Amino acid sequence: MKKLIPLILFFSLNIGFSQTNELKGKWISDENEMISFNSEYDNKSSLTSKITSDDFYLEVLNDTLSFQSRYYTSADDYKKMITDRYDFKIEKMTDSILIIKPISKFSINFFGNSNPVTFKNQKFITDKNFEFEKLVFHTSTCFGSCPVIHLEILKDGTFKLDGTYYKNRSYNSKDSERSGNFTGILKNEDLKELNDLIVKSRIITFEDTKGNMFCCDGAVKTIILYHNGKRNYFKAMFEPKLVQELVGFLYLIDKKAELTKTDEKFEFEK
Repeated sequence: MKKLIPLILFFSLNIGFSQTNELKGKWISDENEMISFNSEYDNKSSLTSKITSDDFYLEVLNDTLSFQSRYYTSADDYKKMITDRYDFKIEKMTDSILIIKPISKFSINFFGNSNPVTFKNQKFITDKNFEFEKLVFHTSTCFGSCPVIHLEILKDGTFKLDGTYYKNRSYNSKDSERSGNFTGILKNEDLKELNDLIVKSRIITFEDTKGNMFCCDGAVKTIILYHNGKRNYFKAMFEPKLVQELVGFLYLIDKKAELTKTDEKFEFEK
């Protein structure tokens, strides 16, 4: 029996490692809940419910995903590590679909109930009927060197940009070459990537955020999207993880095309 224990442990660890590899990337539900499985090297992952998001250590134990919050407290002079387990039973897993059921106190509280949740691998999120028309993007200042960007991209990839950028992460050192008013056009592959990021971010499914309250000293990002004859308005200081890749693309728009500097004064929809 003593010889069997290491064998069983080895088998369990192999299952866990294999499943972790299969679960790489982001998985999204119809309600925009999300699981992000990060690198297997640092074993970190994140959970996003309808109202909150957090990062966790991840252990895969046979048919259970155990997202763990690990910490110490002053109650025992920081000697013993406390682990809160957000456990989910895997009910179905393919390359495109993951169905899990909250089975611990913390996971049930996180998602609000114990009902199974169906997630789709972000790589498989597509919309053949999506027709991009126009996107307007604004960013505000922050307590630091955040660039201030006003941007409009049309369906053919042409865009106009009014940007104020800073060097060396210092708001006292304006990047004069990068700042100013510019026109440009995205390459076909970059325009295709933008369309893909819009669809995969599911930004068109988010409710109107115009009335949101904002705090703190972070940059406020605004996205006004026109598609299929419709208009979507999105505004956030701390955007959902699902939208971060799209926001990152827009922040670096001046690096994706040859720009022509102009003295023309642009007007942008707010």
